[in-house]
Amino acid sequence: MELKRSLTFWDVFAIAMGQVVGSGIMVLIGIGIGFTAYAIPFAFILSAILSIIKQLPIAFMGSAMPATGGLYVYCKRILGPKVGFFYLAILTFTHILIALFALGFSQYAIALVPQLNANLTAIGIMLLFYIINLFGVKQAAFIQKIMIVFLLCGLSSLIFFGILEVDYTNFKDTEKLFPQGWYGFGLACVVLSFSTGGAQYISELGGEMKNPQHDLPRAIIYSTVIAAVFFALVSIVAVGILPIEQTAGKPLAEVAQAILPPTVYVAFIVGAGLFALATSINSTFSWATKSLLIACQDGWLPQSLAKVNQRYNTPHILLTVILLFGLTPILAGKDLRYIIMLGGGLVFIYDLIPLVAAYQFSKKLPDLFNKATMRLSETKVKIISVVGVCILIGQGALSFSDIDKSGWILVLAYILLVLIYIKYRAPYNERASRQAISEK
Repeated sequence: MELKRSLTFWDVFAIAMGQVVGSGIMVLIGIGIGFTAYAIPFAFILSAILSIIKQLPIAFMGSAMPATGGLYVYCKRILGPKVGFFYLAILTFTHILIALFALGFSQYAIALVPQLNANLTAIGIMLLFYIINLFGVKQAAFIQKIMIVFLLCGLSSLIFFGILEVDYTNFKDTEKLFPQGWYGFGLACVVLSFSTGGAQYISELGGEMKNPQHDLPRAIIYSTVIAAVFFALVSIVAVGILPIEQTAGKPLAEVAQAILPPTVYVAFIVGAGLFALATSINSTFSWATKSLLIACQDGWLPQSLAKVNQRYNTPHILLTVILLFGLTPILAGKDLRYIIMLGGGLVFIYDLIPLVAAYQFSKKLPDLFNKATMRLSETKVKIISVVGVCILIGQGALSFSDIDKSGWILVLAYILLVLIYIKYRAPYNERASRQAISEK
C-alpha cells in the first residue's frame, strides 16, 4: 500500500511537536501540581529524560526500516504478526486520549467565552480536525506548522512576563516540593509522561516522509528536548506566583490571567491554550490510521476499512473510526483525570512491545540493523531497551494504582477480547500473507 512521500523534516517536526506539547503543559500541568506541588519543574525534566530513553530504540528502528505504520511494522517484522497486531489493538484503544485534548481545548475556549458548552465544544474541535485530515496529511502538516509558531509564542509570553515574578524560595523547601512524598512525585511523572512523550508516533508516517532515515530520529529527539525546555520554564511560573490552591488541578489560564496584560492574556489563551490542544488533536488524526491501514493489508482487519480517497490520499473510513474512539469518553461523561489514567495504563502496556522488538532487532534482522543511519551499537540498543522497559513497568504500576475497579474490568476485558480476536482472525492473516507473497 503506497502513500505519497510528501513530508519534509519540518512537516514531521511540527507534527511531533504538536503531539508532545498539547495536553501536557496546558491541561496536565494542573493535575501534576496537585500531586507534587513545587517539584513540578523537576517532574517535567525527569519525565523528559525518561521519555527520550524510551524513544531512542524506536528512533533507531525508524532510521533502519522506516515504513507506513512504522511501530506496528517494527513489531510485526521482529516479533511476529500476532504480537504486532496485539500491539496495534492496544494502541488503537488508547485513541480515547483524543478526548483529553478536546476537553482541554474546551476548557480554554470557555475561559474566553464562558457561554460555551464544554462537551459540545470538545466534539466540535474534533470534527474540525477530522475534516481537515480528510483533505490530506500534507495540508494537515501545513496547518500544524502555523499553529506551532503561535503556540511557542504564546508560551514564551507567559515565561517573559512571569519568570522574574516567581518566589524561588518555595523550590528549596522539601515539604513544599513533595507534599505527598515520592509516591506523589512518581504519579506526577506518570501524568507528565503524556506531555514529554508522544514524538515517537511520527514513526507511523515513515512511508510518507521524503527522507525518513534521517528526518525521523531527528524529529523525535529534537521535538522532545525543545518541548521539555518550554515545559520546565512554564511550570516554574505556574507554581511560583499564585498559591498552590489556585493552580492545583487547574489549567494555566488562571496563572496567565494573573500575570499577563489583558491583551496578551487573550493572545495567550488563543495561541498557547487553544493551539496547543488543537495541534495534538491534529497530529493524532495525522498518524493514527497508518498502522491500521497496514493491518488491513495484512488480513487482520477487513480490507473494506482501508479504502483511500484517490484525490486526497486519505483513509477516510479509518479516520472516522479514530473519530469515534475519541468521541466515546466525552459522550460517556468521563472526566480528564479518569481518561488520562485509564488510557495511560494501556499506553505503558503497548509501549513495552516496541522496546522488546528493539532488543531483538539485531538478532532477527541483522542486515537491516546494520543499515541504520542512527549510529548505536548492538549492546547500546539492548541496554537502552532494557532501561526503557524498566521505566515503563514502574510508570505503568503507578498509573494503574489510580484506576478504579470498573477501569480495571474494562482494560482486562478489552485485552481478553483482543486475544480471542487474534486466535479467530489468525487464519485470515496467514492467507493474506501467502497471497501477498504469491503476487510478488
